[in-house]
Amino acid sequence: MTAALAAPAFAQSPDPAPAPAEAAKAKPAAAKSGKRDGCFFADNIRGYQVVDDKTLNVEISRKEVYELKLFYSSFELDTALRIGIKSRGGSWICSPLDAEVIVPETIRHSYPVQSIRRLTPEEVEKAYPPLKKKQPKS
Repeated sequence: MTAALAAPAFAQSPDPAPAPAEAAKAKPAAAKSGKRDGCFFADNIRGYQVVDDKTLNVEISRKEVYELKLFYSSFELDTALRIGIKSRGGSWICSPLDAEVIVPETIRHSYPVQSIRRLTPEEVEKAYPPLKKKQPKS
């Protein structure tokens, strides 16, 4: 099944390889620090938020949140005491094929991920509003 999903990528003509000097200049600063753009390290997940029966947000940091859409509905997702994110192949999760959501309390247990996207700062602010400071009573 994986080969069938990857086949269209081989059908496209590859882009010509850039010259070594150009490739060195094109490397982003994030690659030098070991961070991949649009990817997250499975062990860095700090928490999660259930949006609906097919969608959950995983929090990497206060400003870095990813939305995971599942292939199947899990009505027990919002009542689960714990979930897990299983990364396939490596520790980095960069595409839906890299991740699987594990919900131990459900009959199905394992839910393949259909799509992954990083939330915009505005969406993060809306999903995780800042705590308001309590005003002292006078």
